[in-house]
Amino acid sequence: MIRKLIQIGSETISYLSDENLGKVVVLFLHGFGDEATRAKTLFKNENRIYSIIAPDMPGCGNSTHNKPITMEYYSLIVKQFIEKLLQNKHLYIVTHSLGSIAALSNATTNPNIIQIFSVAPLMPRDQDDATKKQTLKWLLPNNPQELYDSQFNLFCDEDNSYILQESVKNKILNTDESFFKHRHSVFKTLTNEILQGTYVKNVYENYFKTKRDFMAFISQKDKYFDYKASKKYVDLYNISTAEINDSGHAMLYKNTQKIHKYINNFIFKKEGFY
Repeated sequence: MIRKLIQIGSETISYLSDENLGKVVVLFLHGFGDEATRAKTLFKNENRIYSIIAPDMPGCGNSTHNKPITMEYYSLIVKQFIEKLLQNKHLYIVTHSLGSIAALSNATTNPNIIQIFSVAPLMPRDQDDATKKQTLKWLLPNNPQELYDSQFNLFCDEDNSYILQESVKNKILNTDESFFKHRHSVFKTLTNEILQGTYVKNVYENYFKTKRDFMAFISQKDKYFDYKASKKYVDLYNISTAEINDSGHAMLYKNTQKIHKYINNFIFKKEGFY
């Protein structure tokens, strides 16, 4: 695994990649305010039959953010990233949370995208004002206690040992005020799009008009996913799902092996590696 840089428009995009990309490539798209290092547990799987490449999206990790960040802008960055680095590859996309939107947007028009595997995807949801207010606090916390609450709620009772450690909690509670100012400045518009929901609904509707190559790893204990609200649209679009109910939203923290095994087996069969 190596880190590289590529210029896409006005942005310098940092990304992680296998040194040599084979014909079959998994493009990993991280979630809201996260970074490419989320894919490290996938990189570590020695028995994988796919190569991996994972960009830091603008405003995240080591990438720049020189334009306002929106879902449409993220989708454009992914489109150009694919055009520059992944032409003629057999492309599978693995996403976490928000990453599903850029994946679906691009898969609608790019025939080289064979399948999307979305971990705890951002789904269309019909939510009341109280739920939206809570989500806003989780996405854009205003102080260290709200930040800790947002991190705590990424987990469920079965996988929260890490976030309960005193050293971890104290580190979060000592977060500098500059972090909150930066996060609000960079991600306010993107957060509003998530809460408003129209763009998300349009992306799903446009994709499922013509395609079905999308499956989701979900959990009934994922507080960010909001199982009850999202299930309506899972059923509407007849989305193939695999439930991993011993995880919360941070599904890759504990269950990467289950996810990798599913993806590896799918690609093995799809590519005819018998």
